[in-house]
Amino acid sequence: MYSVRFSYKCRGNIWIPIIPITLFGKKKKLEVEAYVDSGATYSIFEFEILKDLNIDMSDSKEYMFVVGDGSFIPAKVIEIPVQIGEQKFTAPVAFSEKLNVGFNLLGRKGIFEEFQEVIFKEKQREVEFRK
Repeated sequence: MYSVRFSYKCRGNIWIPIIPITLFGKKKKLEVEAYVDSGATYSIFEFEILKDLNIDMSDSKEYMFVVGDGSFIPAKVIEIPVQIGEQKFTAPVAFSEKLNVGFNLLGRKGIFEEFQEVIFKEKQREVEFRK
């Protein structure tokens, strides 16, 4: 069984599950951080990452996503290769200019489904991905 663990990061005085994740464009890859959000259906990343990856989104469809405060933000969704630990796979990822929460969000669709378990260990301040 494959397993990878990530320690929580301290933001302010709060320990939260922020992990490194690699996103792949056509010719570039970029390691970014994302908050592991079991309450989010889709992963949503800052729009500027698209420029860094040189991904063209002109033909992608825009969707409206509900965020934590109940408001809606527009985002464009594309299937791209992602990597968590040593596991590389393709997942739908949304990009939005209106995310404005201070970090990227790693949601369930296409991500959690790739693993047998995603375990939040609050006392140890770590999140584990098992396959």
